[in-house]
Amino acid sequence: MLNIRNFSRLLILAAVLAAAWPLAEAVRDWVEVSGYHEDANTRLVTGTRGAGDWVVWDDVDGAITASHVFPKGPGYAAGIRDGDVLFLWDNQQYFDALDLKNAMSGLSPGVSRPYLLTRGTEFVEVSVELTRHPTFLYPRSMALWQFSLWGFTLGAFFHALGLFIAGPLARHNPAARFELILIAVSSLWIFGNLARLLAVQVFGPPDAGTVYDVAFQVTTTFGLIGWVGFPLLLLLRVSSASGLLDGHRVWLLPAIVLVPGVLAVGMLVTLLIGSIGPVSVEDLLVPILFYASCYIGIAALVALLQSTGDWGRAGSVVIALMAAAAALAVQGIVPVLSALSEQATGWLIVSAQLLAVVPVTVYTLGTLRYGKVDEILSRAFVYTLVLGLIFFAFVGGMTVLDPMLERSGASRIVVEGLYVVLLLVLFERLGRRLQIFVSSFFSAERHRARVAMSRFLERITDFLDAESLATEAISVAGSAVGARSAILFLRAPSDDVSWIVGQFHPEPPYVTEQVFRTIWPHFRDQPAIWARNPELNKRQLPGSIRRLLLDHGAGLAVPVQGDGHTTGMMVFGVKTRRGSVYNLDDLELLRTFALQVGLAVDRLQLVEREKQLAAETSEAHLVALRAQINPHFLFNSLNTIISLIGERPGEAEAVVENLSAIFRYTLQTGSKAFVPIRDEIALVERYLHIEKARFGERLTISCEVDPEAAEVPIPAFAIQTLVENAIKHGIEKVRGPGRLSISVCTSEPDQGVLVEITDSGAGIQNLFDRSGPVSGRQDFFGTGLMNVSERIGKLYGRDDLLSFTSRPDSGTVVQLIIPPSLP
Repeated sequence: MLNIRNFSRLLILAAVLAAAWPLAEAVRDWVEVSGYHEDANTRLVTGTRGAGDWVVWDDVDGAITASHVFPKGPGYAAGIRDGDVLFLWDNQQYFDALDLKNAMSGLSPGVSRPYLLTRGTEFVEVSVELTRHPTFLYPRSMALWQFSLWGFTLGAFFHALGLFIAGPLARHNPAARFELILIAVSSLWIFGNLARLLAVQVFGPPDAGTVYDVAFQVTTTFGLIGWVGFPLLLLLRVSSASGLLDGHRVWLLPAIVLVPGVLAVGMLVTLLIGSIGPVSVEDLLVPILFYASCYIGIAALVALLQSTGDWGRAGSVVIALMAAAAALAVQGIVPVLSALSEQATGWLIVSAQLLAVVPVTVYTLGTLRYGKVDEILSRAFVYTLVLGLIFFAFVGGMTVLDPMLERSGASRIVVEGLYVVLLLVLFERLGRRLQIFVSSFFSAERHRARVAMSRFLERITDFLDAESLATEAISVAGSAVGARSAILFLRAPSDDVSWIVGQFHPEPPYVTEQVFRTIWPHFRDQPAIWARNPELNKRQLPGSIRRLLLDHGAGLAVPVQGDGHTTGMMVFGVKTRRGSVYNLDDLELLRTFALQVGLAVDRLQLVEREKQLAAETSEAHLVALRAQINPHFLFNSLNTIISLIGERPGEAEAVVENLSAIFRYTLQTGSKAFVPIRDEIALVERYLHIEKARFGERLTISCEVDPEAAEVPIPAFAIQTLVENAIKHGIEKVRGPGRLSISVCTSEPDQGVLVEITDSGAGIQNLFDRSGPVSGRQDFFGTGLMNVSERIGKLYGRDDLLSFTSRPDSGTVVQLIIPPSLP
């Protein structure tokens, strides 16, 4: 019985045979005739072999008339203009434009020929040095030339966008590298042809034998390689993804490669030696166009039948129909070309050349959702806008400056150079401001997700049990990424056997605890994120585990890691919005979030153990504080590092060093209840260095320490907790610049040390109506302040050592007195 796979293989074989037909015709022509079949109505009349004058000569009212003279061509440079009528060429009279083109194409580039023209009632005599006619470029009219320029510019934009998207995916997942190669090969043709068009537009056609001519031919060669290679790779990708090569690789793979291989060899040979018998590279135009149309069309059709590819059913249908129309027109089965003029034929050929843009564009739109959408869109928009503004500013500015330069006699080159430097400086600053604004515009939804997670992480240390932590954490994460359902499994802090489960919109089918226990050993030993869409996976899951996750509706599995071990896992269903998928932004967001949840679980486990060892002693409070790595601070620090890596790697490295030093200090203090003030201030300075990198110029810091107080012992983490509280609940809550000052000095004799921390933040609303400083336990105390207050009270037996003063317009002043000795 003929199944869909076998039917798809037959379609591919039929496409290969069809694509080989024009090659068979070319071989037949080579064998039978040593010239060009001008009476073959089903073939394109290129007329571009040999040399040319870049003038479109047409028969008008019985006379050979210049209907279009390319502005940068040799004919225009010699003096030929639109509307000139040819009287004699090379001292001979011609009566048919085709005869003139054939005579011209038989010459070699670099030769000169005389023209006798009539312009109105006058005779004009010029001499034109003929140049090589560029392969597959069509300056038949200014409109067609501009269409080619803008068409290939648009195609280059979509290819660049595709490369930006596929690049990070390829680094993340080796399986996505083929997609990157696919777009890169197509880019050879698009960017190569655009480079040739721009070169001719700016510098004119190359003279034979020059360096410019060699570079032009090299660009042509690479471009044609891309044109032939892209349809082949596209069909191979679809065939491989559909499993059509499985068990049939021996005969199907050589069959697919045969036609493009012959075309590639033919192209390289004709480009190097000029022709193979009567066949030049221009005579390969029809075979290449027809082959590309057949392969692109059959790839779309197979993707439609096999439900593979990232362009969807609508995209497959559009591509298949466009390719079929192009193939029928090019080969003459639908007699479009024979009925069109030579100029109209050029329009159709250029359109067919741009056919490769369609699958790349559709593929780009399909894979866009897997990449960093917000970043790519915002950067592409900003780069395009800034480059456009620079272009118009330069053209407009030089238009204004030209008359002034002519009157003053100043050097145009020097003025242009200074003007370009000025524009780059100005627009570099503008570009940075635009990037911030546009990023916030494109990433509004992503920003809301980050804000929701950040708010949760701000109060993650307030959770005293793992059950409430798991329930709210998965609810925040599932809502932030738009998941239809989600479930979180956490190892219980009290033992290593039982599991704590938190659910978000549970709906069948979903991952049960029994299913989780089956897949858990793999994720515990190899804690890598798994996604339903394979573009995001760094490694493949075993087939049984992957099928189990898919059967239970999982779209994403994120391991929850603590300090060097895996402590649980979050499993998300597919997204609520139809057609939405998880992408790299989601993975980075959830990876950081899962890390904070894992650290919070470790904190609960550590606090639980320490409570059992040292019930309500001051040492237990110290251990709890030391175990409490503030997730909000860590989350902000990681985001700061990410934002600095690209633009200011030196500052990013400094932030990493300070962050590691903070953790090292936390570990080295061990169970010490006291540390010297100089060590505590060193910790605070590292913390403030990180906050300074995050806030930038908005934060001003001053710190003064009396040398006599540097060695005085102070409860560990006391100053750091107060400074962190001033940043988090004071300066961070207001817009505009903020000031933070730290003063440590010895007070009156036998009064110990006075630590004063002043900030210009939002203030403490509970204290606005108090006339003086307040001390003792307060309602606004969070976990950190409560810990510091209780430790100081138990260590020194006093509740008046920590005091607060706050005003609406002046911020908050915190004073901590360290007595000279313990009671």
